[in-house]
Amino acid sequence: MTEDRSRPFSTGGFFLVQLAMIIPVLNLILLLVFALSNSTNMNLQNWSRAMLIFVAIGILVSIVGGILGVTVIGGVLESIKGMLENVNIQNGLTVPK
Repeated sequence: MTEDRSRPFSTGGFFLVQLAMIIPVLNLILLLVFALSNSTNMNLQNWSRAMLIFVAIGILVSIVGGILGVTVIGGVLESIKGMLENVNIQNGLTVPK
């Protein structure tokens, strides 16, 4: 006997899925299984697809933020180096290269 995929997903079911999402690697595996399986409840399947989209957006934002962070830190360190060289030149000190 097959279960109706369009039946509302239970509160207890969502609670258990949320508990499983706490486990780092298991959450991605479960999201992929739920999103790509044709036998999964439609509500759970759509929720899993939405969560995978959020994960993809989070990864992209993290990559862009990391690149911007490295660029900003590099610029700040270059400015600090320039200021130290100016201070050392004014005091008659040499900077090792």
